Order: sequence, then structure tokens, then C-alpha cells
Amino acid sequence: MYISTFYSFKGGVGRTMALVNAAVELAQRGRKVLTVDFDLEAPGLDTFNILGAAQDRLGIVDFVREYVVTGQAPEFQRFVSQSSALDNLWVMPSGNQRQYAASLGGINWQDLYERRDGYLLFEDLKEQWRDFLQPDYVLIDSRTGYTDTCGICTRQLPDAVTLLFFPNEQNLRGLAEVVRDIRAESEGAHERRIETHFVMSNVPDLDDEDDILRGMMARFKEDLGVDPEPQIVHRYDSISLLNQIVFTRDRPKSRLAKEYRGVVDQIVQGNLDDLLGSRKVGRRP
Repeated sequence: MYISTFYSFKGGVGRTMALVNAAVELAQRGRKVLTVDFDLEAPGLDTFNILGAAQDRLGIVDFVREYVVTGQAPEFQRFVSQSSALDNLWVMPSGNQRQYAASLGGINWQDLYERRDGYLLFEDLKEQWRDFLQPDYVLIDSRTGYTDTCGICTRQLPDAVTLLFFPNEQNLRGLAEVVRDIRAESEGAHERRIETHFVMSNVPDLDDEDDILRGMMARFKEDLGVDPEPQIVHRYDSISLLNQIVFTRDRPKSRLAKEYRGVVDQIVQGNLDDLLGSRKVGRRP
């Protein structure tokens, strides 16, 4: 099981769209994939038809709330739904939308970790993912910015973090601290090395005659230690985006689908338990 979080410091970079396309692409390659909606303040994974779940379907928020009330980690099976289109694709949504705001507002994340063994709760959840579904990949959609749950998504749960950003000053300043915290995990109490993958997203496909884009790319590489070159997902103007189509499935020959496949390849190459990824880095014959 290889866990990759999709994170962006600012919104508007197409993070959730990238995650869904990556998940579907991995499933189409024969991998079993679990997607997890941890963008709790602005959830939406289950609005994609291929991941659609009923509004009263339980999810992350309900899982945590039940634990707070009972003191026991709930059984994961009640909080996950299978795709109707791909039997090796699953979703753990944010939670029951009919009472969602009240449920989310009732969780004190600081108290959960300081007094209620929240760290152990999510370690237990990881083991339940592994035991019940045995997924090849878990893709987590994280909230933007600095939040109470940011550390769960970017430092505790993942083996890798895919950082999506628009190349401007706001994103550079915001990502710097997040990237430092992720890399510091290798020297922390758990000594976990978390891979970082960078994706420059929603990039205008225009002539960079004044080297503005090139200059910002150079700053990101220097300040954040971006190596190798980041993947690029260009801005894609299409009315199809209103219907939230999945390009890697519905329009596989489009440039956008190709760029999403590049994001997938980057993730797979970091997973030495995946035969394809291991071959690409020369770890298996």
C-alpha cells in the first residue's frame, strides 16, 4: 500500500481534478486504488460521477466523530464506497452531507491529538485500509493552506506528497514551510522519509517572451529544492470541465490526459513495491 497526498497551498490549481484523473488512470492500469476526501472544509471527491456516493454516505468526519463519542476506532468498511464504473476504485468521502457542517464543527482536532490519541486513531485507520481493501495506492485529497489537518495529510499518513502550485509568489512563500516540515520528518521521532513530487498546474499556454515563467520556475527550484523538473499541467479551456469529466478515461488522447499520466508516472516511480515503478528506477530486473 502506497499513500500519496495531493496538496496545494492555494486553491485554483485543479488539485482534486488531478487526483481523480490520477486515481482513474492507476485503476485503468490494473491497480486497486482508494481515494480519500480529506478536504474537509470544501469536499467534493464524491461529486465526480465515477466516484459518486449518496449524500448520506458516511466518511472521514463521521469516522472521527464516532471515535470521539465511543473511544473506539470504528470499522472502516462502513465509511467506504466502491465505484460503479471500476471495481478496483474506491472512495472514502468526507462524510454525510445531510448533517455535515454540524459534524465537522463538533471535532476539536487539537484535543483529538493531545487528549484522545488521535495519532493512534489514524494509524489504526491506515491498518484498516491495508487489511480490508489491500489497495495498491491510496490517494488523499488534502485541504489547502495551513490547517489543523494539514499535518495528518502531509506528514503522518503519506509515503509521498504531490504538491501542486501555480508559479507565483503566494504559492512559493506558502509551500516553503510545508515542504520544510515534510522533509523534517526524516529526522523526526519516526524517521520517515516522505517523497515530494512537484506539479506546476493551471499554467497558461502562452509565449514566455519576457522569461517570467522561466524565472519563477528557477526560484521554485532553488528555494524548494525541486529536482527533477516539475511536471506541468497546462490550463485547459473546455466546456467539458463543467461536467467534471475524467480526461484519462473519457478523453485519453487529449493533452490534459497525457499530462495527468505524467503525474501518475511520477508517483509510481517512487513506489518500489510497484513492479512498474521499480523497473523505472532500476531496482528490479
